[in-house]
Amino acid sequence: MGVADLLRNYWAEEGTSIDERLDVELRGEKVYADKHLVVTRTEAPDGLVFAGEIDVSNSHAVAESLRKASVDGADVHLDLSGLSFCDISGIRSLVDAAEARQSGRLMLHGLPDLLQTVMTVTGWSELPNLQLCNCGDAR
Repeated sequence: MGVADLLRNYWAEEGTSIDERLDVELRGEKVYADKHLVVTRTEAPDGLVFAGEIDVSNSHAVAESLRKASVDGADVHLDLSGLSFCDISGIRSLVDAAEARQSGRLMLHGLPDLLQTVMTVTGWSELPNLQLCNCGDAR
């Protein structure tokens, strides 16, 4: 996908700025995209980058992206620093993915403050296969 395609998609879909979309596109292979959310794959470290908003309209796609990204025994790194919103259905997708792991952890990088507070207050941050990383994004 070239810059011209990004510009065309930006004007057709609206939402995030072209600079944000270009930054996300240049990071890796696109796994999922709608007018609110773009998910791309990363290789170093293995994982996914989420940019935009997660809500009930796309939480199923988040769950599917997480399922596809899982590698047996390996940690999966999620860069969530590009999220501007995440409702409870999105949070549950993350928690369910962590709970379903047989081994390896779901490493959450760059959590927005409110999302980190929810994960901590509910006790979900204590799940054995979920790690909240305070290191910023996973890049």
